[in-house]
Amino acid sequence: MNEAFRLLFDQVKSGVVWVERNGTVRYANKAAVQMTPVMLGQAMLDPVAARTVKAAGQDMLSLPFQFELTTQEATPDTIRAVVIGAPVGKDLMVVLNNVSEERWYSHALENLVGYIEAEMAHPIEALAQKLPQIAQLVQQPDSTGELAQLVAEAHTLSGKLGKLRDLVSVFGQSAIQRDERILLPELVRSAIAEVLPQAQARNVTLATPGLDDRLPSVYGSAHWLGKAVAEYLEQAIRSAQPGGLVELSVQASGTRVMVRARNRGMFVSNHERRSAFVPFGVGDSAKPAEPRRGIGLALSQRILEQHGGSVRIEDDFESVDFVLEIPAGAPASQDAQLSVEQAQRYARDMSQLMARAMQKRVHPQP
Repeated sequence: MNEAFRLLFDQVKSGVVWVERNGTVRYANKAAVQMTPVMLGQAMLDPVAARTVKAAGQDMLSLPFQFELTTQEATPDTIRAVVIGAPVGKDLMVVLNNVSEERWYSHALENLVGYIEAEMAHPIEALAQKLPQIAQLVQQPDSTGELAQLVAEAHTLSGKLGKLRDLVSVFGQSAIQRDERILLPELVRSAIAEVLPQAQARNVTLATPGLDDRLPSVYGSAHWLGKAVAEYLEQAIRSAQPGGLVELSVQASGTRVMVRARNRGMFVSNHERRSAFVPFGVGDSAKPAEPRRGIGLALSQRILEQHGGSVRIEDDFESVDFVLEIPAGAPASQDAQLSVEQAQRYARDMSQLMARAMQKRVHPQP
């Protein structure tokens, strides 16, 4: 297979499977592997896909030919597949798109209703019932404990309402316009302090063995990036087993900085991986068996996209990594007139990044 095609297909969101006319798989990109089981040198393992490709290879179908598959999971997604001719030669290609994932916008309102009902209805009702007591409580000198509980409940409700507000804000136009110089370790430490109560409630330990202060700066909105990191850490905590350990590290790689939260001893299915990025698909419940509806990684993802970054979930045999990636060096937007001090800082940051990149070329990692 042409290397140029391989590089191209590795970048696309759709699943791409390149097959010979006899049905043998020659190539499958990462997106395809997450949607349907495939092995190089064999026919497609999904029986519907294998039969369809075989029929297309024998010229029994008119191309392009569309059909549907389902993922092999407890909660299967629907995959729309289409068989087409390969760009070169006589081979075939199967292009896959997750219809369930594409339809999440249409489910957003239904999920929002469920989120409000599951996550907010009880706190709102409980708080409303206790509000009449405030006038009496403030008159009593020994009411500190009850007032503290009331403040805690109000704070929880305010946090949930704030997330809805933030999600609406970042999906609007021009929500983020700042080019502030941000020291990421400080931002991460601040986010850790914010999510520590959630970690303590689930008895989850946040370890920071790889928090390096000698990192290049990133640029953008400290306010919004702080929210992105906090929501990202909340998702890592929600996904951890009660009593588990989340190892947090921040490292520079070329011209980008990566924040990695590693959960050992857990597994995330493809369905759970996709649901994490759907608004209101997850929540704060400490019981994994209960339906969970919350903001998920949608807020972090949108904020990072507006900073030129990304959020993803990677899994290994023994752990699952929640990875947040942010460009370092000069800011993405150069519209604002830079001061001399800012320009000097940008130059220093870019020099550090170039030096780091050159060092890796001279001394490549084994």
